[in-house]
Amino acid sequence: MRERRNSAQGRESRELILQTALEVIGRRGYGSTSLRDIAAEVGMTQAGMLHHFGTKESLLVEVLRERDAATREALAEQDGDEPPSVRVARRNAETPALVHLYASLQAAASAPDHPAHAFFEERQRSVHAVVAADIRSRQDAGEMPPGIDADTAATVLLALSDGLQLQQGVDPSIDIAGVLAWTWERLAGAY
Repeated sequence: MRERRNSAQGRESRELILQTALEVIGRRGYGSTSLRDIAAEVGMTQAGMLHHFGTKESLLVEVLRERDAATREALAEQDGDEPPSVRVARRNAETPALVHLYASLQAAASAPDHPAHAFFEERQRSVHAVVAADIRSRQDAGEMPPGIDADTAATVLLALSDGLQLQQGVDPSIDIAGVLAWTWERLAGAY
């Protein structure tokens, strides 16, 4: 009985840390948020907080996983013809600090020995599959030219999105969703 209670408390603490980290990073920005800031808002020590995640990178990856789950949930509730990648970009525009966290951590995780490398590798495969499936679905519906290779187009769209996120860190006026929507329109009209 005691073990179950401790396990439930551990899950609750972990959830509280993740939600707080999401909020703090969203409010203050990735570069301006330390583990100390998150721990203070949770009411824990840094060591206590890291007990649940092991490393700062592991905590940040879990923050991104939580963000991805919330985004998938929000997209499932939305209807419309707009491509999911454009809807995700519109949603991300509401939390530029989390976009900055994603872009920064993704760049660092390009090293194969980085703790977040596997997360980004799997995420890229997963997102690529969703975008390519969306393109194929639009081709089947006659909304996109059949001659466009869905996998290549998905790679281009993801590279464009990731590059725009990096550029937006320097120039916040960049409208990622607008550029992606423009690109989708050009792909659809490429008959």
